[in-house]
This record gives sequence, structure tokens and C-alpha cells, in this order.
Amino acid sequence: MTATVHTSDIRDHATAPQAGVVLAAFEELATPDGRAPVDVLFDRLDDATADAVELLEPWGENDWFYLRFGPAVTATYGLDMAGRLVSEMPDPAAQVYRTLLDRVRQERRPMLAVHESLAVQRVKTWERLILPCRAPCGGDRIATYVAPRCSREDLLTAVLEASQDGIMSVRAVRDPQGRIVDAVIVTANQQASEYSGHPVWRLVHGSFKALFPGLVARRVWDRCVRVIEERATERFEINISHRRLDTWLRVTIVPLEDGFVISFCDVTDLKYALIEAECSREELAAEMEQRRALEEELRRLSHTDELTQALNRRGFDAALKRELALSERYERPFSLVAVDIDHFKRINDVYGHAAGDRVLRAVSDLLRGAMRADADVLGRVGGEEFVLLLPATRKEGAMALAERVRERLARESFEICGETISITGSFGVAEGERGACEDDVLRAADAALYAAKRSGRNRVCLARPSAEVMRPSALAG
Repeated sequence: MTATVHTSDIRDHATAPQAGVVLAAFEELATPDGRAPVDVLFDRLDDATADAVELLEPWGENDWFYLRFGPAVTATYGLDMAGRLVSEMPDPAAQVYRTLLDRVRQERRPMLAVHESLAVQRVKTWERLILPCRAPCGGDRIATYVAPRCSREDLLTAVLEASQDGIMSVRAVRDPQGRIVDAVIVTANQQASEYSGHPVWRLVHGSFKALFPGLVARRVWDRCVRVIEERATERFEINISHRRLDTWLRVTIVPLEDGFVISFCDVTDLKYALIEAECSREELAAEMEQRRALEEELRRLSHTDELTQALNRRGFDAALKRELALSERYERPFSLVAVDIDHFKRINDVYGHAAGDRVLRAVSDLLRGAMRADADVLGRVGGEEFVLLLPATRKEGAMALAERVRERLARESFEICGETISITGSFGVAEGERGACEDDVLRAADAALYAAKRSGRNRVCLARPSAEVMRPSALAG
């Protein structure tokens, strides 16, 4: 049994309405020595209230004798102590009560003690209003008004039995050094019996570690000890085998005096719903990623020349538009190199389109090998016409690159239909001017390319500033 003691604000802590009536009568009758005449006090109480009062006198050095034990008190305790000593009550109740009586006698002021005792499936709670009194002969007397806290007990019982969770109240067992070595189950509801597989009668007063070896092995017992020692609530989920089924329980451990309350909530359906939702989310994410990759591939294909894997006209125009915006924002230069394979029509006419396709792929690879892979852009914008977009490159750098490519192309030879042939290319270079649009830059590069072809082909020409030329309709021949 435990007791919570209040010596101030007693009316606020008392739950029994009559406790305030008894306290008011005592305060009106109390003399300067802190005691009230017990006979007058009883005269002030009605019969129903008096039936809940016990009267005691000191007995020997460390005991008290019951002069009176009201019938309502008998109903609260379940026994009649009239004419008996407090020490005859079961321990530890006797020791707790004697201590309280001695304290009231010494301090001579009212005290409210709230008692709790734990029994099978019930928590018995009652309150005692303990008053220092004086017998007609002047000797010490103690009058105690006793009232059970029925509302709290009924509420707790209702909560335990109505709950869908398994709930147990557990008290720590300590060794002589005060270390927690086990715990005893004090209360348990029917749902706890269902989860544990043990009947309620076996759970109550049973060893927690002996009844739940699986929880001990899963280190749940370590969490229980931590809750008692650190006075901190623990919440977690655990997977167990219950009735040969895979079960998920949400466990809550709350500190309670020198022990804890532990509850088990079956969250198996929720857990599997979450797992299923996570699997669905992952499948959806994978499907979305696959769709994104497919869309990206379709976008790439829509912007890529199938034969040479260079950008097609649509893709190159988009790249040029982006570069113009960046050039304008960051005031950085860029250049275009227009490339046309000399006399390409003759290759198709003499050796066939398959041979022409082979030459186009070879020229595309050669141009790609001369580029900066992380910066430059290659586009095929016509039958045998390519364009190189060179970001952050001035015309001098573009001219040098074009000359290197021209020389290397001129050294290449191809085995086609048993013949060895060589090809050359004409190159036109233009640097993007500030404020120019895509067509302006392309026309300037094309004009330079046309000038190279008119000058005898196999050469590099630089566009004139702000060239006012029309784009040729055909550069083959």
C-alpha cells in the first residue's frame, strides 16, 4: 500500500464531498493547541457522516487502539477493527497508518492521505481525513474520516476492460542492493491475457521475466528497466508470433511509481497496409522512372539524327537558342563552324547511298572527336552539312579547330567497292555577335561556308562582320 499525503489545500485534493463538511466542523472547533474536542465534533456530524469516521487513541509506545470503527469504514476496508490495534492490520498497511497517526499527533494539524493498494485486477483507492482531537479527559485522540474513491476505481476498471489494447500494471522487484532483477504483474486485463496466451489469474502476481521470455530475449525487458530508472515513456513496434501468425504489436511502456504500465496494441493490419503502400509507392516510382526514361529517350530521338547520332535540325536549333540566351546573360562569346562535304552528291551517284551513309558517319565521328565532349554541340542540319556550336570560343579558336579538322579529313581515305577514295570538306566560321538571333548567326556561318566553296573548296573561311548575305538554297556540288 502507498499513501500520498496533503497538509495544505486539503479541500482541493479531497474528492468526497463530506470531507469538506468534516474539515469545516473541525476548523470551527479547533483550539489554539490545534486539537478539537472529539465529543463535540461527533455531535456536529450527521449519522451518515459519523458512520464513516474511526476514532483512535495512542496505545503503548508505537501503536494505536481503535475506539470506534464506523460501519461505512468496515465496508471500505472489508473488515471490522473496533476494539483492536492498528498493528493487527496486514502489513504494510499497518506501518503506513501508524506513521501517519504519529505525525498528526506530533504536528497537530489536519492531513489528507490518499491510499492505494493493488489487488487482483483492481486498484483500491481511498482517502483519509486525519484530524487531531482531544478527549474530555484531555488525552490525545485521532478522528479519521474514510471515503473510498469509487469513481476513480470504477473508471480504471472500465478503461482496462473496454480497451482493445492489452494492459498490465507491473511492480519492480529489487535485490538487497536495490537493483531491479524482475517485476511482478499487479493488474492485467482480458486483452493482455489474449496477447500473452496466459489466463489473467496466472498473469497477476506472476514474474514478468518468467511469463514473457520472448520479450526478455528481444530486449524489451531492458526497455522496461530503463523506463523505471529514467522515468521516461518508451514507444516502439515489435514483431512476434501470436497464435502461429506473424503479428506486429505497438508497445507503450509508461512509468508508474516503482514500476510501469505496459500496453500492447495489434497494428498488424496497419503495418501490412503500410508495407503494401510502400511497395506500391516503389512500384509507382519505378514505373514513373521508366516512363521518364522513355520520355527522355523519345525526346532524344526527336532531337537526334538517326544515322550520325548528331543533333538534327530541331535539336540543334534548341541548343543554339539556349547558347544565345547564356551568351547574352553572361556576356560570353561563342562561335559556329558550318561544315559541308565536298562533291558528296558524286559519292551517292557513283557508289550508292550506303557508301554515302558510311562517309557521313565517318565525318560525324571525326568532328565529334575534335569537340569538347562536355561543352561543344554537333548538329547535322542538311544532307551532307554539319554545324559545330562552340560555347565560350572566339572566332580565332574556331578557325584553328576548323583547320585541324579540315587537314585531318583531307588525309582520310575510304575503301568503297574495291576503290580507295578521299574526301575533303569546306568550312565556314562565324562568331556570334551581341544581340544577334539564331538566323543571323546561321546565315553568317553559311555565308562563310559558301565563300569557301566558291574559293575552290577544301578550305576554311571566316564570316565578315554583320554579313548581309542570303542563305544558299543548296551547297552540294
